[in-house]
Amino acid sequence: MSAYRCRDVPVRLLRSAWSGLLWFVYGAQQEAPESVMSAAPSSNQVEDWLQANPEWFEDYFLKYGSKKLVQKWIENHKSEVVGTGLNNVSLKPVSPSNQRRVTYAQLTRSKSRTNSQGDEKSDNNNSTTPEEVAPIRPRSGSRQYLRQDFAKARSRTLFNTWASPSSPGMDNKDQDNDGGPISPRDPANCRRGQLRRASTVPPERHSISMLSLLLEPKVRLPHRTSITNEAKLQLRSTDEREFFLTLVKDISHDLDLDSLRDKIATNVGILVNSERSSLFLLEGPKGREVLACKQHRLGFERDGNYFGGKSVPWQEAGITLSLGEGFVGRVAETGQALRIDSPAELSYLKEAETLIGLQVKSVMCLPIRNSEDDIIGVCQVTNKISGSRFTEHDEKLLETYLTFCGIGINNAQLFETYMKEYDRNRKLLEVAHDLFEEQTSLDNVVQKIMQRAQSLLKCERCSVMLVKDPTAETITFSKVFDLPSSLHNGHSTNTMCCTGVKLSNGIIEHVASTGDTLNIYDAQNDPRFDKELDKATGFHTRSILCMPIRDNKYQIIGVAQILNRTDGFPFDENDEQLFEAFTIFCGLGINNTLMYNEVAKAMARQKVALEVLSYHACSTSHEVESLKISRLPQIQALGMTRFDFDDFKLDADEMVKASLRLYMDLGLLQKFKIDTEAMTRFLLTVRKNYRPVAYHNFRHAFNVQQAMFAVLQNTSVIHYLTEPEQLALLVGCLCHDLDHRGTNNAFQEKSQSPLSQLYGSKATMEYHHFNHTVMILSSQGHNIFGNMAAEQYSEVMNVLKHAILATDLALHFKVRGQFFELVRSGKQNWRKTTHKELLRGMVMTACDVAASTKPWRIQHKIAELVTSEFFDQGDKERNELKIEPASMFDRNRKDELPQMQLGFIDGVCLPLYESMVKVSPMFTTMLEGVRANRRKWHELNEQRKRKKSTSEITKPNIC
Repeated sequence: MSAYRCRDVPVRLLRSAWSGLLWFVYGAQQEAPESVMSAAPSSNQVEDWLQANPEWFEDYFLKYGSKKLVQKWIENHKSEVVGTGLNNVSLKPVSPSNQRRVTYAQLTRSKSRTNSQGDEKSDNNNSTTPEEVAPIRPRSGSRQYLRQDFAKARSRTLFNTWASPSSPGMDNKDQDNDGGPISPRDPANCRRGQLRRASTVPPERHSISMLSLLLEPKVRLPHRTSITNEAKLQLRSTDEREFFLTLVKDISHDLDLDSLRDKIATNVGILVNSERSSLFLLEGPKGREVLACKQHRLGFERDGNYFGGKSVPWQEAGITLSLGEGFVGRVAETGQALRIDSPAELSYLKEAETLIGLQVKSVMCLPIRNSEDDIIGVCQVTNKISGSRFTEHDEKLLETYLTFCGIGINNAQLFETYMKEYDRNRKLLEVAHDLFEEQTSLDNVVQKIMQRAQSLLKCERCSVMLVKDPTAETITFSKVFDLPSSLHNGHSTNTMCCTGVKLSNGIIEHVASTGDTLNIYDAQNDPRFDKELDKATGFHTRSILCMPIRDNKYQIIGVAQILNRTDGFPFDENDEQLFEAFTIFCGLGINNTLMYNEVAKAMARQKVALEVLSYHACSTSHEVESLKISRLPQIQALGMTRFDFDDFKLDADEMVKASLRLYMDLGLLQKFKIDTEAMTRFLLTVRKNYRPVAYHNFRHAFNVQQAMFAVLQNTSVIHYLTEPEQLALLVGCLCHDLDHRGTNNAFQEKSQSPLSQLYGSKATMEYHHFNHTVMILSSQGHNIFGNMAAEQYSEVMNVLKHAILATDLALHFKVRGQFFELVRSGKQNWRKTTHKELLRGMVMTACDVAASTKPWRIQHKIAELVTSEFFDQGDKERNELKIEPASMFDRNRKDELPQMQLGFIDGVCLPLYESMVKVSPMFTTMLEGVRANRRKWHELNEQRKRKKSTSEITKPNIC
C-alpha cells in the first residue's frame, strides 16, 4: 500500500472503491462469490479500475472527500500549481460545478510529474481521453484568452452573493478539518479577494467599509506543510529521535490555537499509541478558571486497523470542568501526573464512559505547563491500542513532549491575545469613525455603537438606557435601546426602542444612581435582579456587565448593559476595560448628537423669530398715548360679568379698553405695581401680534379672557386661587393663541414647518404661544411683571405657562379623567398643589370653549367662523400638501356642520361643564347654555337627515 500512501489516498477510500467495483461487476441484486469477496485487491487492479471510472471516483470524492485532503495535495504540488496555472483546485470558495472538474485522473496525472520517469510513463499509459477530462489551458497573453478570462471573472463576480464566514450552510466536517492556519496564498483570504467580495451585495448593517479594509492586520500566520500521520508512524518505527523531532516541529510554527489543539491531540495519540487523546485548556477570568475542551475538538480517536485519525465530538456543547473535578480537574489542581489502570479505580469512570462514548480500560492524565512552570492545561489519553496499559516510559515520553506543547500553546495564546487587542483597537477606531459619520440621529448613533459592542464583546444582548432626569428620586429613562443577539448570517434583528420607561431592575437603578460598575457572574442569585423580566421576555440571563454613561461634564446621562458572553463564561476584567471604552464613546456620541440637535433647534428658532419679527411689530407711542387719554368703559355697563356676554358689539379699540378696565377693577395694577402705560403698551402689542384669521384672532382671545373674568366674579373658584394665579390666568387667556396661523398642531407636523422642528409634535402651537408671550414681555416697556419679587415672578410665569399649555385639547383628554374622578368622589382639596393644577387647567379649557355656552345667535355665528378657518386649512392640505383632509376640514362636506358640532359638544363640552358644576353650582348657567345649543344643533341635524333622505328618494333611477 506504500504506492497509495505517497498519493495521499486513504485505504478506506480504496476499499470502498473495491466494494463499488464488485457491485458493478456482480450487480446490486446478486451476491458476490465468497472467494471474490475474501480476495484482497491488488494495487494495479484498484488503480486500473479508478482510471477507467473517473466519474465514479469524482462522485465518491465529492461525497466523502475533505478539504484537508485537497489542501495536502496542493501543498505537495504547489510548485506545479503556480507554474501550470492549476487554479481550479486551489482552496477557495467555488461552486459545486467547479469542484466536479477535479477528477482522480487529474490528481494522479499531476502527481506523476514529480515522480520518476518510470512512473511518468505508467501514468501516460493510463491517462484518460480529452472527452473525460477537460484540458487545462496554460496562461497566454493573447487577446482572445484575455477576453475569455475577463468574461469569466465578471460572471463570477456578477452572480456571486454574499456568504458570511459563519454561514449555517457550511459543513461541520469542513469546519473541523479547516482549523489550520490561513494560507496567505489563498485568494479567499488575500486583500484583493476581500475587495472583490466587498463589491458584491453584503448585509446592510455589516457592510465592509474602506476603513475596515485599511485596518486589516498585516500579520499573517506562519505556514508549514504538515506531515501525514502515516509518515509519522513510519518514522516512529525507523528513527525514534527523528520521529520525536518531527512531532515537535509539527507544532512549533502553528500559532492558531484551534489548529494547535487538533495537532497536539493527534500527535499525543500517535506518540503513546492511545485510542483517544483529549486536550483541556484553562480558560476564564483569573481566580475562576475552568478546564474547557472545545466543541468538535473534544478528542482524537484512532483505531487499530487504520493509522489515521478523526475528530470525535463527544458532546455538542463541549466539556467544561472545574478545578478538582474528576481526574482531569485533580491533575490541574495538584500538578501531579495520574495513571489509572486498576479495575477498582476504573469502576468510578462510568460517567466518563457515558460522556465520551468509549469503554475506559486505562487512563493517563498529565499537566501542561508554560515556560514559567504555570499549569495551562491537562492532556488525557485513554486506552492503549494494543490493549496493554500505559507505562512509566509512556508517561515520561508524554511529559517531555508536553513541555514543547506548553511553549507552543503559550505562544498561540499570546498571538491570540495580540489579535484580540488589535481587533479591539480596530473596532474602537471604527466606533470613532461612526461617531463623526453620524451625528444627526441619536437612535442611529446608539444603535451603531451597540452593534460594535456586541460584535467585539461577543455578548448575547446589549442595552442602552438614557436617563431622563438624573436628579429625580425615581430613575426614569427617556429612551431604552435593546439589541438582541445577531443571526447566523450576519444580520441583526431590529433594535427595539421605547420612551418614557421606568424599570424595576435594581441593578440598572443602582448604576444610574451611584455610577458604580457592576459585573455580576450569576444574575439569577443576585437579589437586585428581576427574574420576572426573564419570564416576560423568554430570555435567560446568566451574567451581567453594567456601566454608567457619562457626558463631557462627567454627569451620568445613561446606563449601558451587556448580557451573557456567547462562550458561556462571565465577563472578565478585559471585558470591563473594553466596555468602559464603549461607554465613553457612547457618551461622546450622545453628547455630540444632543449638541447637533441644539444647533438645529437654534437655527429653527432663529428662522421662526425672523418670520415673526418680519410680520409683527410692537405698538407705537402714538397708539399708547391715544389709549391713555381715552375714556374707559364701565364693566357693569358692558355686561362683562355675565356668561352670556356678546363681544361682537365691540370693535378692536373697545376690546383693548375693556381689557384695561378689567385689570383696574380687579385691583391687579395696584396690587402688583403694574404701570398703566406698560399695561396699555402690552395690550396693544398683544392685539397687534394676533393674525387676522377667521376665528383664532384677538376677538377670540378677548372672549376667553372675559369668560375667565366672569368665572372669577361669579363662582367660588376665586377663593381657591391666589392673586398672582388670577393675574396669570387672565393674561394666559389673552395670550393663549398669540400668532395663531389658522392651522392646528397636526398640520404643523404634516407640513414639517419650522414650528414643528422647533417644538416637536406635542403641543406645538401652545408652546409657540407661550414663547411668543415671553418675547413680548421681554420687549422694552412691556414687562408688566417687572416689579414683582423673584419668587412671585417665578410663580406667575409657571402658572402662565401651564395655563397656555392647558388649552391643548390633546393634553386635556389625558388629564380630564383624573379631574372627573376627583370631583365625582368628592375627595378634592383645592389647596393641594396637584389638585389646584388640575382645576386651573379645567377652568382654562372651560373658558376656551365658552362659545358653546353663549346664546344661540352668538354660538351659531362663532361656529361658522370656526368651520371657515377649518375649511381654509383643509384647502391648504389638499392644494399644498396634496393630501385629502379630514371631514371637519373638508369644504365639500360643510352640510355636516350640525353633526360635527354635536360630536364636539358631546365629547368635550358636556362632560367638562357637568364636572365644573360639582366644583361650583354657578357653572350651571354655562351647562344650561351648552344643553340649549345642543338641542338646536340636533334639530338642524335631523332636518339635514330628512332632506338628504328625501333627495335620495326623489333622485331619478338611471340604469
